[in-house]
Amino acid sequence: MVADSLWQLDAVSLGPARLRAVSATISPGATAVIGWSGAGKTSLLNLLVGFECPEGGAIEGTPRVAWVPQNGGLWPHCTALEHLAIARGSSEGNDALLAAFDLAEKRDARPPKLSQGEQSRLAVARALATKADVLVMDEPLAHVDPARVGKYWRVIREHLARTHTSLVFSTHTPETAVGEAQHAICLRAGRVMHAGPVAALYTEPPDEELMGYLGAGNWFTPPEARRWLRAQIPTNRCLRPEQLVIESVSTGALRVEASHFRGSCAEIELRHVPSNATRTFFHRPARDEFRAGKFVQLTALLCLTLLFFLTGCHRQAAATLTPRDWRVWQLPPEGPMLPTPRSLATGLGDDIASLDTAGRVLIYGADGRLKRQWHMLDVKVGKPEGIVVLRDGRVVVCDTHYHRVVWFDADGNWLKNIGQQGKGNSEFIYPVGICKDPEENLYVCEYGGNDRIQKFTREGQWVTSFGSFGTGPGQFQRPSGLTWLAGKIYITDAVNNRVLIYSDGGQYVGVLGAPGQPPLDFDLPYDIAAGGDGELYIIEYGGGRLTKVSPDGRLLGRYGHTGGGEGEFSTPWGLTIDSHMRLRIADTKNRRIVSLQL
Repeated sequence: MVADSLWQLDAVSLGPARLRAVSATISPGATAVIGWSGAGKTSLLNLLVGFECPEGGAIEGTPRVAWVPQNGGLWPHCTALEHLAIARGSSEGNDALLAAFDLAEKRDARPPKLSQGEQSRLAVARALATKADVLVMDEPLAHVDPARVGKYWRVIREHLARTHTSLVFSTHTPETAVGEAQHAICLRAGRVMHAGPVAALYTEPPDEELMGYLGAGNWFTPPEARRWLRAQIPTNRCLRPEQLVIESVSTGALRVEASHFRGSCAEIELRHVPSNATRTFFHRPARDEFRAGKFVQLTALLCLTLLFFLTGCHRQAAATLTPRDWRVWQLPPEGPMLPTPRSLATGLGDDIASLDTAGRVLIYGADGRLKRQWHMLDVKVGKPEGIVVLRDGRVVVCDTHYHRVVWFDADGNWLKNIGQQGKGNSEFIYPVGICKDPEENLYVCEYGGNDRIQKFTREGQWVTSFGSFGTGPGQFQRPSGLTWLAGKIYITDAVNNRVLIYSDGGQYVGVLGAPGQPPLDFDLPYDIAAGGDGELYIIEYGGGRLTKVSPDGRLLGRYGHTGGGEGEFSTPWGLTIDSHMRLRIADTKNRRIVSLQL
């Protein structure tokens, strides 16, 4: 069985042709099983809870589960309150849980006297009342009024975070999968079409069919990108509605044939006048009404990999950076598992502090020798990202999935936490990056719909916050790394493929590679560090490379590409630079720390 997994499925089959050689790993957290009717979602969940047995293959994993079948599986002779008391084994907290699902007035009612929506809510409430390790739900809340379903999902989310419980649920609603799950398993006709992170499936689906599993999108081939976007892309690419901007122009090549407002997503049919081709696009509604006969232009709001516009914008030639020294540090194993590095920070005497996927803090000497290590307080929900070392030796860690920041002394003894889940001051959704300024004020970036930066003193007192979620000026989609340089904070805005600049007081300054400058063509910039030479160094998760940029946005050089050999990186995640200009890179998928000197 794979480490840190709930279930491991190996070539599992269930006849007649309901599941066909399904192999998948179901990890802790929230997993959405997605597919149209008849795809095999219910059959897969039935196997996980032991309701059915596989006719071929094997399933490993026996977590304690609470099962919510499609029909609710309620006990017709029990009242709503009795359902919760039986599940919990006590009466404590049951009235509050009923109230959270708006069932307080139905506490003495039995299932035959409840509506379908009330039965759905009671079935979910009963699962939350158990002490299960995993909640398994087959299209939960499917019969609940759409206007209220978000409220009940919020109750589920808060329960998962508070109890460190995992969730596996089936759905055919893309918005639910995107909003509630970290992992996705896509089924079609009993086969697994895709399994992986929801975020990756949303932003970079491998093909047009899989794009549709998470809702509306616009699939561009290179020829169509040239026609409709006036842009060059090397491979097929998805643009979600929020990534496509439609603007009115006085005249042009694209003319509106029809436009339909559909709430959060609008649909527009355009004609490419020179070729007479027509196509429908999905976009976020704008204030402007696009009437038939008007001319418009399309713009990709997010940078596409290796994209350049054909309207006179020229790429900046990148010099090749040449390292004088290349070394590799290996991480110590954790039992049978070989963890991967994530975040890095330079500490006292140029020691290097690292976080890894075993939930460990590792302290290396400048020569790469492991000096000491310790574990985080808890890692059942997820592993931490983001680390910094203070001048007095204290280590501060973003404990990402526990919505907090943790202080340790130099020997790994826990000192204190700040934060809890929330969107207020000193609260976090998913804190992932941290840096300090010369006064050792701390800057923490977070994502999860609350994408922003919070500033604290070195002791954790809140000072200010800045930024918000989005694609506009000063907004972020997964800020992942940040650094201080000359009174400014430079933040990698990963999904938007850019680096934003704020003053260290929280005023928005601009963006590297801003309009009027040659494009920097970032490919998921994930971390950034300021060197002693006054320049900025950025590692690109998608591009597998290191990029050197001046603070005013000039591209100074690049090094590396995706691979596993010398001079190559695979999903590099973290970066730090010591006082001798030695760059240390968390080469994550290659399971190593790379040390190089330019």
